[in-house]
Amino acid sequence: MARNPSVKGPMHSRVRFVLVEAEGDIGQVTQAIQNAFRSPVAAQPKRIGSPKSAINSTIEDQQSEFDFEEEVEDEGDEANVVEARSSAKPRVARKPPSTPDILPIDMKTEVSLSSFAQGKDTKSQHKKYLIAAAWLKEHRDIGGVTAGHIYTCFRSMEWSTNIQDFWQPLRELKARKFFARNERNEYEINHIGLDYVDKLGGSNGAG
Repeated sequence: MARNPSVKGPMHSRVRFVLVEAEGDIGQVTQAIQNAFRSPVAAQPKRIGSPKSAINSTIEDQQSEFDFEEEVEDEGDEANVVEARSSAKPRVARKPPSTPDILPIDMKTEVSLSSFAQGKDTKSQHKKYLIAAAWLKEHRDIGGVTAGHIYTCFRSMEWSTNIQDFWQPLRELKARKFFARNERNEYEINHIGLDYVDKLGGSNGAG
């Protein structure tokens, strides 16, 4: 019986000898008996890496694979973007609004627009819009105006008509609360706008 190397001190073993009959070299038989009494050599345990190192190794392998896949995917995305840009339809230029029509408005009878605007500050398009709308309301009984009304006034006064969209200043003045929209979807100057026109100077054609 093998001796346990973990136990200190002498250890007694009980051995039972059985006499057997054997033929052959006595030296081989003796050697076999001696080998039976020798302590077996403890097998060296296989060294296993710590769980932490194994997990780190697995994570590193997965990370390397992920990075590669991500890089390939980015290249594919870039190729798709280039292909989409090349196949995209060219942007169609927006057609500018048409020039408004001239409307039949009496521009000569007093108080005319020229006399109403005399002495007023007309340095901006918005001020000219307000002056024209105030004159139309107070002296031509036209409350709601359109781009055509304003365009006719500009042409009569020989003000510059280099305006891409004659509706745009009306929308901007409405946003600033100088105009309101009526039931006919026209722009009508309110009392705030009329007060502002009075502050632009002149006598509004009186005297």
